[in-house]
Amino acid sequence: MERKSGRIRRVKRWQTTLAILPALSASLALAEDFKTVSGRVYKDATISRVEADGIVLRTNTGISKVYFVELPKDVQERFHYGSATPTGKAVTQRIDKAESTNHATPFVSAADRFASFVEKKLDERESILQGKHTPGPAELMVIRELNFHKAFLAGIAIIATVLFAIVWARFK
Repeated sequence: MERKSGRIRRVKRWQTTLAILPALSASLALAEDFKTVSGRVYKDATISRVEADGIVLRTNTGISKVYFVELPKDVQERFHYGSATPTGKAVTQRIDKAESTNHATPFVSAADRFASFVEKKLDERESILQGKHTPGPAELMVIRELNFHKAFLAGIAIIATVLFAIVWARFK
């Protein structure tokens, strides 16, 4: 009878390599060169994300943010940057209008989503500063916990004061 418990199985590395190869080739296929108006070139860059004021590029030297004003007009148009791109309230109104329609929703760019996200966060912070913030369940739990500890410490202080008064009266 042969014992199998002491043997170590070899991992078939060619299967792992075969699975990783398409992912790497796809990322290389999406990489491209970006050249700014000032002449700086980002070689084999992949777009990490598109923001309201620029794009974030990932290259083999690191991650860089390139503002749209630094990019040529054709790249700006490719990412829908320009005077036609609304910001702030106009973006959220456009998104709300797009969501309220029953027919096909028009394209909402990443810049629009980012602008609405920023506006939502700013409104939330403004309501906190004005005292109009309604706490969520996690905040309510923390507030209750703190109130319990305050009441517990107040009770301990009262009991300690009474005991101190009793002991003081006996030794007088």
